[in-house]
Amino acid sequence: VPSGPDHYRTLGVSKDALAGEIRAAHRALARRHHPDLVADPADRARAERRMATINGAWHVLGDPVRRAEYDELRRPPVPRPQSAPEYRSDAFQGVAVSPAVGCALRIGPVVLAVGLLFAILIVTALMTGDGNRPPAFQVGQCVHLHDDGMEVVPCITDSSVIVARGVAGTSCPMGAIAVVLPTRTEQVCVAPSVG
Repeated sequence: VPSGPDHYRTLGVSKDALAGEIRAAHRALARRHHPDLVADPADRARAERRMATINGAWHVLGDPVRRAEYDELRRPPVPRPQSAPEYRSDAFQGVAVSPAVGCALRIGPVVLAVGLLFAILIVTALMTGDGNRPPAFQVGQCVHLHDDGMEVVPCITDSSVIVARGVAGTSCPMGAIAVVLPTRTEQVCVAPSVG
């Protein structure tokens, strides 16, 4: 709905009034509300404002071009037609397949996913070993220490013995030295052989 004064209402005529009706309404209102007819200054100011409104309405509606423009501006906008949302069906909706193929298309991805998970489980189990393999260095084994690390050797008089095994950073028994294993989370305590 357009804003601004309703010039038809100001002059008291209908929107389809003829030019003669508009002119007659303007003259009648001008005679009734003309400021020269009022003596009181406050009433005169009100009459001047009212007369300005009446003359403004006459200025627009009295000229056919301005009236047509005014009518066009006051016409409510034509609602744009709303298109219904386009329905898109499944691209394969009309394709006919045998029941076996339909079942394979539904079940196939599930079987493939389960098979892939099973294969990952098997490969992981094979790569991590059986878990029952004894550690390379156990308490009581004799070892030979050298610059590259240590190795298990037969127990002879001058070989060192593993006296403890534990988490890296724990203290060893008196007289033993800590050797951190390649895992870096474990260590063995090695004591020199007595005898």
